[in-house]
Amino acid sequence: MSPGRFRSPEEGPATPFGLQDAERIVRRLAPALHAHGEWIQSIHATLICRSVDDCKMLCGNSHEVTQLGRWFAEETSEFICRHPEYVSAMRYHREVFSLAQGLCKAILDEQPIARTAYETFADAINRLDRCLETLVKELWDLLRYTDPLTGIATRYAMLPRLREEHQRVGRTGLTSSICMADLDHFKTINDSWGHHAGDVVLEAVSAYFVRNLRRYDQVCRYGGEEFVLMLPSTTPEQAVPIVDRLRRGLASLQIPVGDKTLQVTASFGIAPLRADQPIAVSIERADRAMYQAKRAGRDRVEVWPADQDEQESAETAPETPPQES
Repeated sequence: MSPGRFRSPEEGPATPFGLQDAERIVRRLAPALHAHGEWIQSIHATLICRSVDDCKMLCGNSHEVTQLGRWFAEETSEFICRHPEYVSAMRYHREVFSLAQGLCKAILDEQPIARTAYETFADAINRLDRCLETLVKELWDLLRYTDPLTGIATRYAMLPRLREEHQRVGRTGLTSSICMADLDHFKTINDSWGHHAGDVVLEAVSAYFVRNLRRYDQVCRYGGEEFVLMLPSTTPEQAVPIVDRLRRGLASLQIPVGDKTLQVTASFGIAPLRADQPIAVSIERADRAMYQAKRAGRDRVEVWPADQDEQESAETAPETPPQES
């Protein structure tokens, strides 16, 4: 695919887009946007002052030599090149320059600038700015809400998704589930093999979860070696075989670290995401079920007992977790 060309859906999915891609684009796009803002100010000054010399410089494909124009022409990320806001912004960028050339032609021809022509130019600038703002916001959201080590969502990115699912549960009456997963004896890995080995394990486990969850499930790194899985339209009973399959596959996963291979297990706790309870209660109960799995021997799946829903209040403090996870 040539740079800057929109990729149609029939051509298949775009290649993966991650933190490094977003960081690269933001680093290049930031000065290009600054230069674009300066150009907008300059063209307004040209039109107000009716500067003939400046108008003569605005000819042909001059938009292609600007920093923003070069970014449009040279960007190679398929995710960005097929993004609707990118496609629209590239079109508006050309339109802005074309309209500016038309306004400058009126100056060169010693003709007045029609009000409607200027308003069309200003509207094109606004549309371009809105597209660029949306695109930049998405890039910054990716940087903000993606865990830099594992490349999966952070707990702060998961919370809005949990709120949406919580509202959907309330509308439909369906039950969804939350699962808390915690790697077993992770401290031992850091102590025995070093924190680099621990990082490699976290990356491998995160990638494993992403590959093996259903396409509509969600996973986030909740903190440290803890992960939260959101399983939409899935009761805790239905979630058990899904999560147990993950547990078994994780236990057999071979993780290369330098010249050695490590294996890890995890303990899992499942609780319902119910419309009549705050999300924090569901997370707490999944967490307590997970610690029950720890106490029962680790490398197992436990479900929050349904008969405790009426006995436990939202203010109940979680049990003290074991020292060694």
